[in-house]
Amino acid sequence: MFLVPFFRSFSCQERSTEQGIQVIEYSVDTVLIDSKEQILGVSGYMNVSDLGDDEKSFFLYNHHDHSIDEIDLDRKVFVRSFPLEVEGPNGVGQHIYALQSLKENLLFLKSIPFSSVIDKNGRVVQKVNWLTAKDSAGDPFGAVPPRMELLVNTGDWRVVGTNLDFMEKTAFLGILSVLDNRVKNIDLDPKDSFTDYFFKAGIVPRPPWVYLNADENYIYVTHQYSNEIILFNLRGELVKVVDYEPKLTPKRAKLPKILNGTREQISKETRKLGEQVSYESPVWDKVNRRYFRLSKQWIYGDGSDETAAYPKARVFLSVLDAEFNLVGEVELKEQFIANYKYFAKDGKLWISQNFWDELGFLVFDL
Repeated sequence: MFLVPFFRSFSCQERSTEQGIQVIEYSVDTVLIDSKEQILGVSGYMNVSDLGDDEKSFFLYNHHDHSIDEIDLDRKVFVRSFPLEVEGPNGVGQHIYALQSLKENLLFLKSIPFSSVIDKNGRVVQKVNWLTAKDSAGDPFGAVPPRMELLVNTGDWRVVGTNLDFMEKTAFLGILSVLDNRVKNIDLDPKDSFTDYFFKAGIVPRPPWVYLNADENYIYVTHQYSNEIILFNLRGELVKVVDYEPKLTPKRAKLPKILNGTREQISKETRKLGEQVSYESPVWDKVNRRYFRLSKQWIYGDGSDETAAYPKARVFLSVLDAEFNLVGEVELKEQFIANYKYFAKDGKLWISQNFWDELGFLVFDL
């Protein structure tokens, strides 16, 4: 576990950029949550969380007792916990891999082999099972549920999910109409961006991580080694592929020298990619109608200190307008864990953190 120093500070960053890219100034503050002696799931499950639709509540899966904890971000305090059942009519499975907050006081939980829509009493409203679904030809969809899933607000129960074709070295977007139990597959890589990053260590595939996100306008898909943003409308139709020119990081990592090798060889190649750039998914700031996006460059030690096993990160923030044009970027100098859930609230960027086993947030005001 990383230990992150507690701080409360004000910081301004200025960068000289080319014409059209703004200088970003920001202040940053630390928010600590009063857990009321509740043991929150901050160790290993920080990304199994989501901001509520009202931008007031934060929901976090608690693996200690298989429950969902609700945090009031305005009051900075734990509010309540509601238990989950593993089996039975309200069973959501033994392991929860992702959590999405929905409107009408509902939550979407991803498990294996099925997922569930639940209310805030832990009761199952709708089950989602890709394994029983049929494709457009009426044949079984497949034996592997998507790696990532989202329920999109289209007026019916419709779930989108990303999956990878290891034989063809590409990715696809599945759109499951729960009521019809039918899946439509869409090519997720129209520019063949993923193909050259599909590693295999022995017989074990090591593909790039593909991110899936959505807002009231778009479904957007990204992957870690490129700043490309593949936009779909909420019906699953391709809108465009966004490709912008950052100034502080490469727009994509250089192609690896080998794709197949031993575990040590592939680990070395993926480390080289991470040292160049690793992109996260954009998040929508509905107050100022813009997107925040983090990226990072991992810094490894020479093997003589703990950074060899636990690298540090240089973290960069990009701000894009509602049309995904890059309008500003800055390096964030504060030290924090760089791969936890972040979101926009009240026009600010919130990054969740584990402060000595206590839940907290870094809040950046741009």
